[in-house]
Amino acid sequence: MGIEAIVVDSREPEWVQKLTFNGIPTMVQYMEHGDLMAACDDGSLILVERKTPDDFLNSLKDGRLFPQLTPLYYASKWSYLMITGELQRGMGDHVVTDRGLTGWSWTAVQGAILSIQEMGIMVVQCAGDSDYEDAIIRLGKRDRKNEMVLQPARFPRILNVQEQIIASLPGIGIERLSAVMEFSQNNPATALWLLTDPDVQIPNFPNATKKRIRMALGLQDKTYLVPTTNDQGQEYIAIEKVYEDA
Repeated sequence: MGIEAIVVDSREPEWVQKLTFNGIPTMVQYMEHGDLMAACDDGSLILVERKTPDDFLNSLKDGRLFPQLTPLYYASKWSYLMITGELQRGMGDHVVTDRGLTGWSWTAVQGAILSIQEMGIMVVQCAGDSDYEDAIIRLGKRDRKNEMVLQPARFPRILNVQEQIIASLPGIGIERLSAVMEFSQNNPATALWLLTDPDVQIPNFPNATKKRIRMALGLQDKTYLVPTTNDQGQEYIAIEKVYEDA
């Protein structure tokens, strides 16, 4: 994967026009938009607008930058603003370039960069003019597939309504939910019964927590939640009160 041919705008300085890009066929001609165009072997077209840090700030100041970048977005989705140098944060929240401290607000410049990226133009920096040639070659070697496959360190899982109810009970939460559901064979009705019946033991689960759950549910002494099945085979919770012998 790489670049097959490069076109450099004829208005670029002489040192840019003389770059060989490690032997990639290169021509210099007038470009209506952008400073460099690279045709890649995967059929993609890379467009680059090159700015030194100070030129970037001056283009922001006089309003030239966004009109320059907008046509690139419509010409290719692989369009870049290449800043050939560093923008650093200095004293008083001001931007520092290779020429020193500027009057530009760091916050304002970062906001402008975000706006550029939000409009679909990617912003990239290289280590000065001497790195520009290699930076273009690096862009050409990047993967430009339409889909980026990512695997997170941990996969998220949304709790269903039943799990949310169980997790909301006192002393359960996300930490104990998995153990309770596993012990109750992922049956929420069974889980409610197990969590409120003081005579049933759940491994590593204190009875004090059961008392808190019973109080939260308003269960009186000798009153239990019992899983019951109706005529249609649907399981539901019934409140059962045990009466002592007279």
